[in-house]
Amino acid sequence: MSEHIVLLDDEGLAPSTRLKRPDCEHTWKQFAYTYPEQMVEHLQDATIAFTCSVPLREEHLRQLPKLKMISLALTGRDIVDVDYCDAHGIEVASVPGYAANTVAEHSLAMILELFRRPAAFTRLMRQVHAGDKPYQNVYFNHRIRDVRGKRLAIIGSGPIALRLAHLARAFGMQVLFEDRGGKRQGPDARSLDELLAWCDVLSINCPLTAETVNLIDADKLALMKPDALVINTGRGGIVNEAALIDALQRDRLGGVALDVVEVEPLHPSNPLFQLIDRDDFLLNPHIAWSSEDAMQQLMDSAVDNISAFVARQANAKRSCSA
Repeated sequence: MSEHIVLLDDEGLAPSTRLKRPDCEHTWKQFAYTYPEQMVEHLQDATIAFTCSVPLREEHLRQLPKLKMISLALTGRDIVDVDYCDAHGIEVASVPGYAANTVAEHSLAMILELFRRPAAFTRLMRQVHAGDKPYQNVYFNHRIRDVRGKRLAIIGSGPIALRLAHLARAFGMQVLFEDRGGKRQGPDARSLDELLAWCDVLSINCPLTAETVNLIDADKLALMKPDALVINTGRGGIVNEAALIDALQRDRLGGVALDVVEVEPLHPSNPLFQLIDRDDFLLNPHIAWSSEDAMQQLMDSAVDNISAFVARQANAKRSCSA
């Protein structure tokens, strides 16, 4: 039997991404993007939905009786109504170890920039070249600190958090993990309040859940050293953004780097843009996951998940007919 596979959104793929096809008999259709009002039309005859970031909700799924499988590429299972799929025999496949190395590297790059300031000094040299800043022999416009010996506190315990810990230790950082309310045990686990007072860098690498929403608020930020860094490549909403803005503006933090915000995509009206001209503030539009290498691996794995699903279906049919 030939499968009809529909890729709902290819506009988020890097130009370098090579999109291979599943190893099974199939027809293929793809769209630049699929809006909610287009969902049923685009998936009307699909047996397999392939999505990079387009959500699939129950209101649409119940209108798609032919659908047997959803393959997730560049996002997590939270964009699908998994309970509905489980109840109606629709398999949802995601990519394990989702972008672990690339997000960890991005987190470390943000730490290095806020400690070493190479990009900030490049901006200064542009100003000197333009005559907006004085030419001089030695420049101390930005504070430079070594990464070696600094204390890194990580909120999270998944592949990204573990990879970041490995990379940070290679740079000579001390690393401890938040104990997840007492659920994580071991010599490298501490309570959140203890970590906040201890760390030079707080890195958030955990999902947004009922337990983590607004986890880092004004009271928690007040526990941190006045020159500590906050790095968030996890999910927006874990850090209270109003409290973060206030803390940085009052010099109660040494720097902030965000790849995620509470409301995405990042809109120009976001209050975080109050900080955009500061050299101790980095704001990225949720791109930590999107290196060319990681994206190719993710897409290949998502297609492999489709091939594996079809092969299992075929084997099950042969077993039943034997």
